[in-house]
Amino acid sequence: MRRLLCAGLLASASALSGLGAAEAATVDMGYNLSVTGTGVSGTIDLDLSGSGPTYTVIGGIGSLIVDGVTLDVTGMTTYAGDDQQFAPTKATLLDFPGMSFSLAGGGAINIFAFGAGDYGLLLSSQNASGDPYGGKYYAVALADPPMAAPELSTWAMMGFGFATLAYAGLRRRKTTIALS
Repeated sequence: MRRLLCAGLLASASALSGLGAAEAATVDMGYNLSVTGTGVSGTIDLDLSGSGPTYTVIGGIGSLIVDGVTLDVTGMTTYAGDDQQFAPTKATLLDFPGMSFSLAGGGAINIFAFGAGDYGLLLSSQNASGDPYGGKYYAVALADPPMAAPELSTWAMMGFGFATLAYAGLRRRKTTIALS
């Protein structure tokens, strides 16, 4: 009976945490990727999918200011041969094709890497081909902010789980030994 109670408590804790099997592969690491450079500043919040160390960018929203013009990032798109890969734990966060985002009002941007720490930004309105070697691009730096701390509900569920395990362990120790 006690085992059934503990199993029920653990199952409830898992259900309350909101992590279903389909959601387990999608990771939102809280990346507010900061993009800065001459004439460029802003952030893009990345939604990532996968198990790492390289993730697929499946969404992005934010705002960039490029040469004094505010560009609102509204999602993902295909531009400049992107592969939508992001590696937050590697020296080079992106590869050469990079990741592309759609802009409110039309157009796209692509953020890519020539190499470790050497990043660029393309605007489809200024470089239709998406080729940084044959058209205009902006040299940018990408800040890799630390991961956000877990939410309060995550800590609460973890504490509840540990308390349940401790209770089960204490209850198990109090068995009586029959002497014959």
